[in-house]
Amino acid sequence: MKITYLTFVFCLFLSFSNSQNNNTKIVKDFIENFNKKDSIATLDALHKNFAEYWNTLQVYKNKKEYSNYYSWSSVMQDYEEIEIISDTKNKIVVNSTYYSDLDKLLGKLPYKSKKTFILSKGKILKIISERNKGYTAYQNKRKSAYIKFKNWLSRNHNLKRNDFKMNRNDALKMRKIVLEYISKDEIVDRD
Repeated sequence: MKITYLTFVFCLFLSFSNSQNNNTKIVKDFIENFNKKDSIATLDALHKNFAEYWNTLQVYKNKKEYSNYYSWSSVMQDYEEIEIISDTKNKIVVNSTYYSDLDKLLGKLPYKSKKTFILSKGKILKIISERNKGYTAYQNKRKSAYIKFKNWLSRNHNLKRNDFKMNRNDALKMRKIVLEYISKDEIVDRD
């Protein structure tokens, strides 16, 4: 009887462990495919009822909205590095460092946050981003690098960052404006 019980407990442990490993693999593959700009694999990893949140605020309510953001990130050559903090049955929590050509061109530090991936039936159902330790101080440093460009954008194009939607067309427009800003800034610096 003891052997049967121990065998049963061991099988449950292995089953639970395999489930955790599989969920970790799903998240790691999602990030890897996002970084490789494999749109089919990236979007396929998302559940049909996918949504993304900043704390409780819904950022993307479905895969279609996320695909628009994905097309922005493809133009901006965004990529993400993660460090897994915890892995429970259907929840993977990571520290995320998010890099972007836009940030790099403007001299901004990469974006850092804590993300929780909620999985259902082998797909990512939700991504919930939130502040990590030291978030506010770090974000203030990031924002300070953006002020000069923000003022120039308003002065020269009568635009704000919020005037750009997270889609491919606005990403191309933003990239062109940033390159204009960089080239004019370089000319001024030489004088």
